[in-house]
Amino acid sequence: MLVLSTFLGSLLVLSLAGLPIGFAIGLTSMVLMFVLGTPDAMVLARRMISGVDVYTLLAIPFFMLAGEFMNRAGLVKDILLFANALIGRVRGGLAYVNVVGSMLFAGISGSAVADAAALGSLEMPMMEESGYDRGFSAAITAASSIIGPIIPPSIPMIILGSIGQISISKLFLGGAIPGILIGFALMGVCWYLSRKRQYPAGERVSIREFFRIFAKTIWALILPLIILGGVLGGIFTATEAGAVAVVYACIVSYFVYGVKFNAYPEIFRAAALNTGVVMLVCATAMALTWYLAVGQVPQLLTAFITGLTSDRLVFLFILNVLLFLVGMFIDLTPSLFLLVPILLPVARAYGLDPVHFGVIMVTNLCVGLITPPVGTVLYVTNSIAKISLGQLVKELLPMYVVLFAVVLLVTYVPFLVLWLPSFL
Repeated sequence: MLVLSTFLGSLLVLSLAGLPIGFAIGLTSMVLMFVLGTPDAMVLARRMISGVDVYTLLAIPFFMLAGEFMNRAGLVKDILLFANALIGRVRGGLAYVNVVGSMLFAGISGSAVADAAALGSLEMPMMEESGYDRGFSAAITAASSIIGPIIPPSIPMIILGSIGQISISKLFLGGAIPGILIGFALMGVCWYLSRKRQYPAGERVSIREFFRIFAKTIWALILPLIILGGVLGGIFTATEAGAVAVVYACIVSYFVYGVKFNAYPEIFRAAALNTGVVMLVCATAMALTWYLAVGQVPQLLTAFITGLTSDRLVFLFILNVLLFLVGMFIDLTPSLFLLVPILLPVARAYGLDPVHFGVIMVTNLCVGLITPPVGTVLYVTNSIAKISLGQLVKELLPMYVVLFAVVLLVTYVPFLVLWLPSFL
């Protein structure tokens, strides 16, 4: 237990000191290195290098780059126009547009923060001008943005798959239905609040105008279809899908949207910076998990939890409570690196399907992105909306209810996760 208490104490102290999570994990690894009596810096360095020397992680820079190309092409506005033409005419139409826009954008970016920043800066002013409360506009933007890491392509799913040696293609497909369920659940909240607060309906779009907008947006809609279709059809793996996405995004952004070569250095720079942050966390976390394995932390935790209960349903409840508490204080990516090596053996001891376990983890931890005190998406949305954090959290309360309902549904109805992967 000395290793576990040292790990938790060091990481907590360093995080509270304001150290970036990648460096906090790295320093925690160094502390464990001395606690375990193996003060060899070369071992630490080798573990960090081997942690990122994984073929499946190649998908991360590919999808980051594809997302940057599509963002530079200005597809965000096209997606919102299409979502508005599709559903904007009903009462509270712009709220529905917000959710549908996030679901469509999820198939391009795979990132909740990118969703909140890119869509929120356009959606929130539009909603406020149309008579929506600023707090509600910010809340639905934040809540819907967490669909990004769940619907494929998903960078967290790639990370989880590479750590746990789980099929990334199956994780991609496993997240599709839960992501759609979150979208429909949030639309239910929009339906209720729009009628209660008498939010306005949008203008009806003619059939001709709808098809004009659809023709303009189709290039953005094709990308997720190529990825899903290719993976489901066995044409390429999830990693290869990232390379296909880059080629497609590069061609479309240049020939259709007119993104010139002089914009490429900035596109590559942004993608490289985002990838670097993820890979730093990956390298340090993989070193840390090796030291935890040397200290037999996964085995001790498995023995402890299985000693508490032999009921898988009770374990699933404990798992969700633990994930929610961790998600409140640690961001999604580092949480995966820290928890997957520890919790996956426990889940397997209870006979839980690894794909089901992975989707539960990502879905639950995504809710943590919009919960205080450390919700990344919460603060991104709050900075755009310029409202108090308390007001934003208050507006999020009904959305928390439906999000937790979906998490429980995904947890206790494995069919929702495992049906699509069963076709592979």
